[in-house]
Amino acid sequence: MSFIGYLRPLVQGRASDEPAQRRAFASLALGFTTSAVAFYGAVHLVGATTLGSRPGTVAQLVAVGVLAVCLIIDTGIFGLRTPMLRRQTPQQYFYRYGAARGALLWGLDTGLVVTTFRVTSLTWASLTVTLLGLVPWWAGIAYAAGFVLPSAVFVLVVPRSSDPENAPEPVWLMDRIRDWEPWVRRSAPVLLGLTAGALLLSV
Repeated sequence: MSFIGYLRPLVQGRASDEPAQRRAFASLALGFTTSAVAFYGAVHLVGATTLGSRPGTVAQLVAVGVLAVCLIIDTGIFGLRTPMLRRQTPQQYFYRYGAARGALLWGLDTGLVVTTFRVTSLTWASLTVTLLGLVPWWAGIAYAAGFVLPSAVFVLVVPRSSDPENAPEPVWLMDRIRDWEPWVRRSAPVLLGLTAGALLLSV
């Protein structure tokens, strides 16, 4: 199911109950951010406990190696795919617990970083540098912002359809997001390469 499809329970009926819709989105953002920060924080704590709190040259070289592997996977040259749990967060949260509580649970689930499909290996790269102490424990805030801010634009800013029964979603936005996916896939190896290069230069 598409990114937009999962946000559908938050955007339908917006015109008739906008305050409730905003509360539901706030719950989603809170849940997602809480889980993301907690997960990245836990990964950072595990790394600091087992590897030490001050990363050195070895940690940087290990990170370069992992980033190189992620880069190779994302190029697809060997037919490899990003390791992932092939699962979608249950949309039934919204229907079983209501908009606000369902959105909170959905956010808490999805914000756990590795519980759903991955488009690229960037997630694993970011978790690696967090584990090795090369980024701060609150790196999950950046991860959360990458989801919450685009979601806020879609849910709170993009106008609703004039025919909500037959066209509840802005089709142009769905098409645009689909068009972006290949670009995201192609840009991931570039980002991984640049990050690995920067780490090598700083050794």
